[in-house]
Amino acid sequence: MVAPMAKISIIVPFYNSEGYIERCMNSLLNQTIGLEWLELILVDDASTDGTLNLLKEYERQYPGQIKLIACPENGRQGTARNIGLQYATAPYIGFVDSDDWIEADMYEKMYEKITAYQCDVVYCRHIRDDGSGRIRDNRGNKDSSGNKEKQENVYEKATGKQDRLIVIESDRQREEIFVADAIGVGVWDKLYRRELLFDNHIVFPERLAYEDIFFGALIYLYANKIYILEERLYHYFVNWESTVLRMDKPYHKDIFTVNELKWQEFEKRGALKRFPMAVKYDFVKCYYLAGMKMLLLRYTKPSYELFLHIKNRVWELTGDYKENPYLKNAFPAVYDNLLGLLDVNITKEELWQLGDMMKKMSNINNTHR
Repeated sequence: MVAPMAKISIIVPFYNSEGYIERCMNSLLNQTIGLEWLELILVDDASTDGTLNLLKEYERQYPGQIKLIACPENGRQGTARNIGLQYATAPYIGFVDSDDWIEADMYEKMYEKITAYQCDVVYCRHIRDDGSGRIRDNRGNKDSSGNKEKQENVYEKATGKQDRLIVIESDRQREEIFVADAIGVGVWDKLYRRELLFDNHIVFPERLAYEDIFFGALIYLYANKIYILEERLYHYFVNWESTVLRMDKPYHKDIFTVNELKWQEFEKRGALKRFPMAVKYDFVKCYYLAGMKMLLLRYTKPSYELFLHIKNRVWELTGDYKENPYLKNAFPAVYDNLLGLLDVNITKEELWQLGDMMKKMSNINNTHR
């Protein structure tokens, strides 16, 4: 009997993930679409723990559905995903992170929508989950003192909103969808049509953190049909040991490199000419505001020299940001305060004080979630 051709290739990069493999793999192996229709591409990024041996056992048990690629050296998540793309054969492609997990019907529902509406991308909602059964939810009960308490076991798959199909037929529409960040830039909550990625040479920057920022932004340039599925089908693990939350790591500065690469790519692909205000808005938002948030929260003593450099880059590339219509009233007050730093001179000590203040605010917000 000839095995059916896979409908979906799912690429999962692993690095020292032995504590999370079973949860992630069980969610993939039990998909209601049927395992026979899935091609699971597991990429071990030169793990130094028992990850590779555990993955070999899964490959032994499911040789028809699992392809295991063992990288000889660590290339970070972008490299691992690009390697996985080279092995993908199905008409649709998804990504899952090794410490996350998914609802059993996620890929069945996404496949149904992407084929029924002939979409380039289907996007679903996600849940921030700490794995304890207590869902991190912005809704909260108030105790007798009026303080917000974190709700436990609050999780409904449906968001209460209507699904919607976005059909992009003009540059104006494309610009609006891009500025609105309608589907975010993460890759794990989406199913992509293969041709969208391969025909447009959309790949990840390699050996850099924050690689999704680059890949996800390019999707907005080429997707013509996007379906937003209003169900929470992906569990994003709130892992305090994850790359993005560790303190004083040099790779956090990759966010600036990735956004510089994105700017260059937008210029090369003509987006800067087609949507100049949108691209400049995106640079201020993702390079400066997201970068400043990272710099102030993820470093004990934020680099003053780097702060001065990124201020200069914003002025060099975007000109007078205050004249950009997309930046007017676009952000909460805390971000407006960061924007204000572009116009004033502060000392190194004042920058450090600002970092301490933002860390305290962040800790308070996390405590009351």
